[in-house]
Amino acid sequence: MDIAGQYNLVHITSDGEYMAALVASQLFDQAECQAVNRDGFAPGKVEAWIIGGMGEYFNEKSKQKIAALKKRCPHVDIKMLNGVSRWGNLPIMQLMHYNRSKMGKAKRVIYHCRGESAAQWAIKLRRSFPNDKVVLDVRGYWPAELLYTRGIDDVSAATGKDEADFKNAFNFLKTTISKVDAVTTVSTALRDLLIEKTGAKETTAVVPCCVTHITNDDKRNELRKEWGIKDDEVVLVYSGTTAKYQHLDDLTIPFLKKLALQNTKVRLAFFSGEQEKIKQMLVDAGIDTSKVIIKIFAQNEVANALTACDLGILIRKPTLVNRVANPVKIAEYMAAGLPIIIEKGVGGVSSQLFGQSLLKGIEIAAPGADMNAAANDVNNWINEGVHNKRNAVRNYVREVYLWSSAIHVSRRMYQQVLES
Repeated sequence: MDIAGQYNLVHITSDGEYMAALVASQLFDQAECQAVNRDGFAPGKVEAWIIGGMGEYFNEKSKQKIAALKKRCPHVDIKMLNGVSRWGNLPIMQLMHYNRSKMGKAKRVIYHCRGESAAQWAIKLRRSFPNDKVVLDVRGYWPAELLYTRGIDDVSAATGKDEADFKNAFNFLKTTISKVDAVTTVSTALRDLLIEKTGAKETTAVVPCCVTHITNDDKRNELRKEWGIKDDEVVLVYSGTTAKYQHLDDLTIPFLKKLALQNTKVRLAFFSGEQEKIKQMLVDAGIDTSKVIIKIFAQNEVANALTACDLGILIRKPTLVNRVANPVKIAEYMAAGLPIIIEKGVGGVSSQLFGQSLLKGIEIAAPGADMNAAANDVNNWINEGVHNKRNAVRNYVREVYLWSSAIHVSRRMYQQVLES
């Protein structure tokens, strides 16, 4: 029996998140894959609804972004549903009702909502279409992340307004989970947390932050030659911003310095739009920037650039937020064939990756940690041979971190929800 096309799928985002590059890869690329991949319990029509203010409808940057998303995801019907806040967000609900009605009554609709705010709109719409289902996609533990942005790592340390804001955000999350039909999230650690703390069901699914494709080594040799990398050199790359939670100045760069001092074959690379800040951090650490590869790339160029490297690095403090999160950086590094040096307990990754030596865990974030010992351990791992791990890393990505694989986890959840 053909089980495809029995329902329609609508991805919903709100609060201006559609402007972020991360959401382009994590929501819209996911939706495009759902629309194109027809295997298994595939949806019929796939739409993406962007809930926002009326000003966004006329804003030039917003229009450019929507045009770019439509070009990026040609098989997804992307719609902006805008309202005026002082009019009670009129006419957003009317627009949602109209667009849902256009889909007809023959097929039920699953609303896959990015975050609690987006889910509120679908919950309201479900009152008019009670056979439809609402899925809440929890991409991070937002109550704790709210505190994290204020410099509070430990939830128990929050007091006063911080504590009140955390409780409000937590109650919003818990209440939303109680009203939706299913929950999906990014890591097993966050799944367990949601089940324990918020009453999420055991059927909560885990869909990590994924990428659309594997990046082959077609340009690897060309780029290494262009950048002056010798054949026997091992390039360790950091790709990302200089945000405080990345711990570049206090953990990542000091560790990389020790690693490079111990192993003259190690070259350091930084891919970031904040080149001057990176350079200053390196200078402050006493590193000769002329020996470091510092590059800036357009988003669509990063993947090929990463293939010229040999190892990725991801060091963050193993706080609650970082233990349950699953940074897309992990999938991006691995899709380019890079094993990763990572702080233990961070990233919500499977222990299988450590067992296969595709990830190298270190512990340098704790007070008094021995960076020299960690650097020595990593160098021994490097000397075992990182080049022969590239195919194994990519094979793991194909199974876990590609949208073409991950959407089937969501589809099994959709099927369960529709049959319940």
